Amino acid sequence: MLATIHLKKLRFHGHHGVLPEETTLGQPWIIDLALVVDIAHAAATDDIAHTVNYVEVHDLVRDIVTGEPVALLETLANRILSAVLSAQPRVQSVSITIHKPHVPIPGAHEGVALSATLARS
Repeated sequence: MLATIHLKKLRFHGHHGVLPEETTLGQPWIIDLALVVDIAHAAATDDIAHTVNYVEVHDLVRDIVTGEPVALLETLANRILSAVLSAQPRVQSVSITIHKPHVPIPGAHEGVALSATLARS
């Protein structure tokens, strides 16, 4: 039985971006994740060992977003997606949306977001 575990609107302060002030001052980042997991064994046993511990996923994402800066959203997304699949063997695929609400572009806007998915081969 497949299920999707959603971690919504995880908020962190990171120093990613192309412009020097982005990497110096940092800015807020908002992360949404969707983890596709077979939950049949977990549902039958009521044991967290047979599913994804989303606290561990949260902490992994936090460490990446607040860690070493990257220039591109694409690079940040790839780091997070790859790390989640590596650290969570029960996850079959993971989707991410990275929201950058304070993107330095002119005009009125609510920021930029990038969505991507990575699945096991």
